[in-house]
Amino acid sequence: MKKLLGSFIKNKHTLSLAGNITNAILGFGSIALVARLLTKEDMGAWFMFMTAYIFADLLRAGIIHTSLIRFAASSENDQFKVVSGSGWLISIITTLIISILTLITDIFFGHLVTNEGFGLFLTWYWLAAITTLPFNYAAWLLQAKSSFEKVLYIRLLNQLSFITCILLALITERSSVNIVLGSFIISGLLPSSLSLWAGWSMISTVKFATKKMMKDLFNFGKFSMGTLMGSNLLRSSDTLIIGFMLSAKDLASYSIPLKLIEVIEILLRSFAASAMPVLSKFRSVEQKAELRTAFYRYTGLLSLLILPIIGASILFADSLVVLLGGEQYAESAYILRILAVYAAFLPLDRFSGITLDIIGKPYLNFLKVILMLIVNVTGDIIAITYFGNIGSIAAVSILTFLTGVIFGNYFLKKYLNHSIKETLKTGFTTMKHILQPLLERFKSLRVGNTTS
Repeated sequence: MKKLLGSFIKNKHTLSLAGNITNAILGFGSIALVARLLTKEDMGAWFMFMTAYIFADLLRAGIIHTSLIRFAASSENDQFKVVSGSGWLISIITTLIISILTLITDIFFGHLVTNEGFGLFLTWYWLAAITTLPFNYAAWLLQAKSSFEKVLYIRLLNQLSFITCILLALITERSSVNIVLGSFIISGLLPSSLSLWAGWSMISTVKFATKKMMKDLFNFGKFSMGTLMGSNLLRSSDTLIIGFMLSAKDLASYSIPLKLIEVIEILLRSFAASAMPVLSKFRSVEQKAELRTAFYRYTGLLSLLILPIIGASILFADSLVVLLGGEQYAESAYILRILAVYAAFLPLDRFSGITLDIIGKPYLNFLKVILMLIVNVTGDIIAITYFGNIGSIAAVSILTFLTGVIFGNYFLKKYLNHSIKETLKTGFTTMKHILQPLLERFKSLRVGNTTS
């Protein structure tokens, strides 16, 4: 039993999942604390800042993240240094360009911005970007090497330092968006310092960068960037549309249940992080059967794992939104129930996109995301125009992700010749295979206790 438990704990999927679960629990804790520190209007401004920040941050991450992992996962020693250094140089250049653009916009047009959260983004993005780059880059490299325990250390320090700062603000009764922003910057600086000191970021490999590798990373990454940007716009389009067409209170009321759906996103990110290096090894045409099997295993297992979470989100929605945001968000429970329905489509949507990237067709994944974005934005605008409430916006998400599943799996089937039925069947078989040793051990323990 001890050996079985040890192998389970050391499994890369377990470590990835544990890291994301821990990060999410702390993330929910930080959101709960911030919700109790700020008024609903200030909370809306903070959500707007974070939406704009994440969008800009994914612009620099998108150009390098997927391509870095794809190339680094199959590289060793000197070639790994070339990949790492070339990726670093691209990341530095991208960070400088975006930071300069936001500062110029703030200097010349900042006085025209009426949204407080977006104004903070224009003024302070550059500092937040610089302080978070080293630890984010370190996490990508560690992911490529499947060193998920170190990724966990980085994420823990990031979240715990933010929570500590917010707790101090609550204790000293200092309530403002600026306090939360300062806490965010500090929580980026500390794990970045650790990553640089421990050598996990490998910033010294910049000297090994080559024009050829930078070109290879960029050529692959340009589609991944478009996909990541589109995916982020897809996630944040509801927030942006509500923020500009409705009120800050509406934005806060919608964002709290949206945060709870991140429980499913945790599982998605965990499986995707550990699956991507594995899937990348089967990208050649000769390994199509192995790739199909891996796709079935990851997608099917995840589809089954999220069903209890979806059920709990629907049944206990009232308690969950109050637990996270407080009594002032009690009316948002029905939003959580609607969002939980679309979450059922997430595994099929996400892994069809990842697999399209792996087989060298990132442009199809990009087109899928753009189509979903068009459906979502158009649907949101129609929903607000005719219904004028955030519930109708949440309902549009169901149609959006159903569109993504149909489009992605239609084109993937031409290459992989897979089926959704077989995906779910393999997921069930995989779950039984994982649980069987534990169940048998449990039964043997019960029999032993009964005999004694």
